[in-house]
Amino acid sequence: MTDPIETRSSIEAEAPEDDHGTETVPCPFCEAPIGVNARKCRHCREWVSRLCESCNTPIRDEWAARGLCHECQRKKNMPVLDQATHALTTSDKSRTMAVILALVLGGLGFHKFYMGKTGKGILYFLFCWTGIPSVIGIFEGVRWAMMSDEEFDRRYA
Repeated sequence: MTDPIETRSSIEAEAPEDDHGTETVPCPFCEAPIGVNARKCRHCREWVSRLCESCNTPIRDEWAARGLCHECQRKKNMPVLDQATHALTTSDKSRTMAVILALVLGGLGFHKFYMGKTGKGILYFLFCWTGIPSVIGIFEGVRWAMMSDEEFDRRYA
């Protein structure tokens, strides 16, 4: 009769080591642990690694989510992610202008048109006679005024 402890240790010694699950890195989007060679996060479903759609260069992290490498984004004149701050470095929307429009002409929806929300701008314009869009516009203007430029660009660019 064999010793159960000796049998268990021999089974564990024969079992192949699973080195795929041991090395993990945090997902750049949801920070959940994912495998080092993972191409897409299974938690947030964002691309972590893929090929550039234009030049087939391997890309990772935030670049993979866009599908284009740094050079191809510059060639297409698209806003480019800044590696240091992970924020958009180019933006066509000025926070200062949005705040001024929201505070002064928010009741008519001008700030919504400026931000590219045409449907909401029309809605504000249609109900401007009630005064409700003016109150909402003031609140939005104050909220945007208290927001940092980086956060404003991240949310609305």
